[in-house]
Amino acid sequence: MFRSMLATVVALSLSAPAAWAAPQSWKIDPAHSSFYFSIDHIFSKVRGSFGEYTGEVVFDPANLAASKLHFVVQTASIGTGIDQRDEHLKSADFFEAGKYPTMEFTSASISSLKNGTYEAKGEALIKGKKYPLSIPFAYFAPKAHPMMEDTRVMGLNAELPMDRLVYGIGDEKMLAMVGQKADVFITLELLDKLIPVLHQSSVKKG
Repeated sequence: MFRSMLATVVALSLSAPAAWAAPQSWKIDPAHSSFYFSIDHIFSKVRGSFGEYTGEVVFDPANLAASKLHFVVQTASIGTGIDQRDEHLKSADFFEAGKYPTMEFTSASISSLKNGTYEAKGEALIKGKKYPLSIPFAYFAPKAHPMMEDTRVMGLNAELPMDRLVYGIGDEKMLAMVGQKADVFITLELLDKLIPVLHQSSVKKG
């Protein structure tokens, strides 16, 4: 009886480190990651992205309680391919980039949905105000990076509609031209170690 109990205790002690291990912290590969959006303009769709951001991704589907996401986007880095339009988007009519240089998202919890999808619930900080926000995302399990020796790569892809008026990004005056809702996309390739400066381009590493 004693030997059986002792064996159980030893087995539990050996398995405990794996169960209690903190999730992996992953680094954003800026050359293959994007924060971008699409919004209606009368009959067409305008697409743009934010070129500067940082991020903290700590994620393990086996340990969601300790997993977390945190993103900081530089609003002045918005780009749609038209300089005049970009300056307008940075102005007080929309993002007020001079007054509010960043937008943030911080997760409070991450839960499993189905078929490799998850949901990060947390708080967004936009133009100085805090809003509850949920981000559903698809998870792609780590594998060996085909182009980087001794490096693993993981993927997270998110798509969510956002009502710009809810977040104070512009008002109703321009609804005849600019859509009320934007489709926001977050697509990330994440590495288990920092990549060389050669790959950084103009995007800040996460």
